[in-house]
Amino acid sequence: MSNEPFRLRAFILPFYIPAFLWSTGAGVILPILPLHIRALGASLSQTGVIMAMFALGALLGNIPGGVLIGQIGKKRAMMTAVTLEAVLAGSVVLVRNHWLLAPILLGLGAAHTLFFIARLSCFRELVPRERRGRALSLLGGETRMGSSLGPVLGGFTAVGIGFHATFLLFGLFSVVVFLMVWAFVTPDAPARQRAPAQTGMARRTLELLREHRQVFLTAGFVTLVLKLIREGRKVIFPLWGDAIGMAPSGIGLLFGAAYLVELVLFYPAGWVMDHWGRKMTAIPCLLLFSTGFLLLPLARTPAPFFLLALLVAVGNGFGAGINMTLSTDFAPHGRVVEFLALWRTITDAGGAASPVIVGFAASALGLAAAAPAVASIGFAGALVMALGVRETLQRDGPVSGTQPAVE
Repeated sequence: MSNEPFRLRAFILPFYIPAFLWSTGAGVILPILPLHIRALGASLSQTGVIMAMFALGALLGNIPGGVLIGQIGKKRAMMTAVTLEAVLAGSVVLVRNHWLLAPILLGLGAAHTLFFIARLSCFRELVPRERRGRALSLLGGETRMGSSLGPVLGGFTAVGIGFHATFLLFGLFSVVVFLMVWAFVTPDAPARQRAPAQTGMARRTLELLREHRQVFLTAGFVTLVLKLIREGRKVIFPLWGDAIGMAPSGIGLLFGAAYLVELVLFYPAGWVMDHWGRKMTAIPCLLLFSTGFLLLPLARTPAPFFLLALLVAVGNGFGAGINMTLSTDFAPHGRVVEFLALWRTITDAGGAASPVIVGFAASALGLAAAAPAVASIGFAGALVMALGVRETLQRDGPVSGTQPAVE
């Protein structure tokens, strides 16, 4: 580890600007994709199935992606991922059958998770533990800003030029990210200095899960819960706004305001993580989130609904970067990439399960009862975080991380 002081600004060119561009590019196609699928002749149910392929690709690609990173290195993996994104985005222009979009979205999901894990592994290696909260909350903030700008660009591009142009724009963003990674990310160690190619992927994954079962049963459960309620908000809050008579434009404006609140809080959240500990953001995040869900049935008019949406936004903003921070804190030396891939598989499963759980709860109990049901899951996560997860901010012992080469 270098004796030179760690400088967060050294990450601007290799990581933060590419993160913003990467998320902007992905966001460009978000509002357009279901419309394009429908324009190719898909029914509503078929559109839902095809849209789900992205999440499925991300879920299935986590562990194989971790193996690939171990073989070719983090920088090459990131370059491979964005190259694949650019090729797949460009191929959409040639597609005339909606079902052919399914394997394309499956591949985009796998490429997305490959890039994410490789980049997060770089942060685990380069950022000292006592600065990791700020570094990763800033990364989360950059990603959210890009995700906010992307749909706006995509909408204007689709209206002005056409649906196909949005996918080409996505590919262009991927090309720019490739160039920045190639130019500014520090190369991995030569192949001969890295671990040999990994074999027995399933066996090694089960071994890792068994060795760190306590972490996955506690901290892993907490992050799964957080992912579940974050995704649940996207379903329950718009439906509740519609149920109390709000127009779609009003609901969209509300979510825009909530998003701004989250952007304001992401760096303070990282500062709290690095000075007071990871629990001091994770627990308030879960409590505020859950309280918003619990009180939602009482919001019968737009004004209290707006206040609860802002309360949940404060909770979500306060938890910016906590998932990535906990995963890198707990990742064991020598098996960082495998651990992060397994961790992301668990959290992705929570995200994928959330709409199903919320849908069944709303169908069986009604929307007014589904919100408190989700709240109970969030409160359970807060309890486990408070009592079952050890604090990972350690100032007195050795910390992992090295000084980045870019100065």
